Amino acid sequence: MRYPYKVIPIWMVKHFLLSNGNLVVGTRQGHLLMYTVTPGTTRRWDVALLCSNKNFSRKPIVQVAVIPEHQIIVSLSDNVVSVHDLTVFNLPLLCILTQTKGATAFDLDIKHHVSLTGDAVVMVRLVVAVRRKLQLFYWKSRKFHQLREDLVLPDVPRALTWCMEAIAVAFKHEYWLVKLTGEQKELFATGRSQEPLITRMVDGEQLALAHDKETIFVDADGNATCSYTLKWVEQPLCLAYDKPYLIAILSKTIEIKTTEPQITVQVLNLDKPKLLAVGQSSKGKSQVYVASSSHVWCLHAIPINQQIPQLLVEKQFGLALNLVDVWDEAEDAKSQMQKHIQHLQAIHLFCSKNYPEAMKLFFALNTDLPFVIGMYPDMVPEEYRSRLRYPYPIPTLSGTDLEQALQALVHFLLEVRHKLSNTDCEANVEDSSDNKFSSTGAASLKSRNEKLQIIDTTLLKCYVQTNDSLVQPLLRMRDSRVSVVEGERVLRHAHKYPELVLLLQTRLLHQRALQLLIRHAKRSDSPLFGHHHTVTYLQQLGPQQIDLIFEYGGWVLKSHPEDGLKIFIGDKSTSGEVDQLPRPKVLNFLKKTEKSLVIPYLEHVIQEWGDTTPLLHNELIHQYRDIVSAPYQSSDPANVEEEKGRRQLVREKLVKFLNDSQYYTAATLLVHFPYDSLHEERAVLMGRLGQHHQALSIYTHTMRDTQAALNYCQKHYTTSGSGSEVYLTLLKLLVSPVDTRSPSESPIKQQQQQQQTRQPDVEAVLQLLQNYLHCIDLGQALKVLPDEVTLNLLKPFFHASFSLASTVCKQKQIARGLTQSLKLQTSEELSSCQRLKILLSEYTYCAVCSKRFTKHSAFAWYPNGDIVHFSCQSQR
Repeated sequence: MRYPYKVIPIWMVKHFLLSNGNLVVGTRQGHLLMYTVTPGTTRRWDVALLCSNKNFSRKPIVQVAVIPEHQIIVSLSDNVVSVHDLTVFNLPLLCILTQTKGATAFDLDIKHHVSLTGDAVVMVRLVVAVRRKLQLFYWKSRKFHQLREDLVLPDVPRALTWCMEAIAVAFKHEYWLVKLTGEQKELFATGRSQEPLITRMVDGEQLALAHDKETIFVDADGNATCSYTLKWVEQPLCLAYDKPYLIAILSKTIEIKTTEPQITVQVLNLDKPKLLAVGQSSKGKSQVYVASSSHVWCLHAIPINQQIPQLLVEKQFGLALNLVDVWDEAEDAKSQMQKHIQHLQAIHLFCSKNYPEAMKLFFALNTDLPFVIGMYPDMVPEEYRSRLRYPYPIPTLSGTDLEQALQALVHFLLEVRHKLSNTDCEANVEDSSDNKFSSTGAASLKSRNEKLQIIDTTLLKCYVQTNDSLVQPLLRMRDSRVSVVEGERVLRHAHKYPELVLLLQTRLLHQRALQLLIRHAKRSDSPLFGHHHTVTYLQQLGPQQIDLIFEYGGWVLKSHPEDGLKIFIGDKSTSGEVDQLPRPKVLNFLKKTEKSLVIPYLEHVIQEWGDTTPLLHNELIHQYRDIVSAPYQSSDPANVEEEKGRRQLVREKLVKFLNDSQYYTAATLLVHFPYDSLHEERAVLMGRLGQHHQALSIYTHTMRDTQAALNYCQKHYTTSGSGSEVYLTLLKLLVSPVDTRSPSESPIKQQQQQQQTRQPDVEAVLQLLQNYLHCIDLGQALKVLPDEVTLNLLKPFFHASFSLASTVCKQKQIARGLTQSLKLQTSEELSSCQRLKILLSEYTYCAVCSKRFTKHSAFAWYPNGDIVHFSCQSQR
């Protein structure tokens, strides 16, 4: 691969640092020097001394740091921290932090932020390790001030680094994290390392801690940020971070790695390197320097635009993406390059059989659906697939690889579908509030529908190959967009005929679906064998497709009448659709197609669904009557007896229905009932019409059933109207029988009936008077009683009648007295109210607003005597 750095020798050192393109060096002799480094040839750069302070200290300079924003240098020499001025050639000493006497290490935290006035502010904090304490300072007015009280530590720090609002401290045997609040947290042991190493990484939010041959990454709370550690060939002597590379000095080489992915990108051989420094060049670019005891080398970064193509050739996509993050280009160019790399990475992952990760990238990149689907066999037309171009050869999938790839594709398509659904909901909300871009919205909707059709059709193909139990749920989705043409081809090829019927049904292609059902109903090897599938389908069509139901339901009615009837009466799962069918049309269809189903249909409609349509009630009565009055078809006595039993049951249903139903039209039905039979039915119909005399005559003389006549009277008796005289009518019929002979009867039979009906039923008359005297006008009854009934027999009835009349009279007198008393009481209350006077004068004030009443003021008076303005009463 193309290496990220090339080594350029510069010079000779104890400690050094890069600042704004200048190299600050602290020597073993105690000299503080600053050089300007000028890029020259690729073999050596030119170096010139810019500033120096050779009289600063006689002790070696252990540590140097530069704050270019404030033009100062902070150094550690002779176990004390000093500050130098960068603006003067000889780097004069500004101040010595005497309280840091005994210091062994320090670190700076430089933060940039914008003040409330909009000015850029640079805040500098300094932490110094002094024996077993941490001293904290901040920079202001060209000197450091104490930030807070010292933090006491359990041991002497060997190294320390700022990390947000905490300080990572390395002791001889362990790492600790010390927060500015004073809270301390032990992390882990340093290992066998002679010198523990702490390196600050991205934006100071992450730390790299050395542990023998490994590097562990933690955040500002001391928690591990990665589930892995970075491993080195041997234990590092020094670490530095130049995004995205972590650079380590080993015993004989310099090793350069990346943390994500974990790869070694370069190994350099230099003469006993000891120190590393990372800073900014004069052009604002990161620059890495390496120093030995006598030389300094610059690790000059190869331009990123030269590294990325080589990394892509080697398929190092993770590293290429990391380089894009630090690429000094416009955001648009960086974004475009990032998408290009991720696109190649996704295809490479797919070719490497890492299908889930590939699909995640395709989803994140919003890759065109046909491009992704085209990598699978038989998912798009071969002609279209041949036009797709991929940067890497796409492998031919089969077996387990195909199944895993299809599962990843399904997950990808479902995520895209969910995203489209959410986008559509947001678009609907925006469209309802502003309709200015209706043409754009229509185009967007068309594009969305096309994408959904591609997604759903592809999902169908995937489910057929991997999990066919998901096919039907997909087709039943309310917004399913499976292509009919492509879906039919796939389902026919897979012999998924029930699913094909469902597809046609959801697309409202009912006629094609029913034709398919009929063709397969007689194939014993078909999953659609039998008539039940047709019944279920027809039950779900609803009233709009009634003609289609009649067209394709006839063969079921004829071959399986009971199941065929379910098309129109349904069951628990389909009653909501079936009970909406036009019942008169269904009735006519059943009468023409299978007349035996008319009565079961009408009984279900009336009794189960509670239909009150007179037409249906009348028809059910006609159907019952036709069965009861139809001539016998067989001369076999056994068959005749069986038929009589069946007809008797139907007649009982007829009588019960005539008595219970309130919705048939008796006038139109009565003319259809014969005079010489069905007498009870005629009596019920006459009673419904108010023809009580004729009805009671049938009960008493034709049927000779006095008890039935009494039941009739109990049912129809009312205190007023024609029903008030039903008992009197029955009495008259018992006393003076009428001639109910039929003209078709023989003269001998007529004479016998005449002789039998001339004698009044005195016993029945007296029984009627005894039980129902309160329902009969005794005066009218006396007029029709026969001579055979003596006054002595009537004496008890007279007493009872007089007693009843007296009781009624007394009740009326009591009611009259109570009514008169209530009238007097109400009159007194009215008079009392009328006598009340309300006096308003110029001294009368409103009880609410305390204002006077004017001549035309509307007012309200309360029972307690308060008077208020009419408009003020709501405030009281």
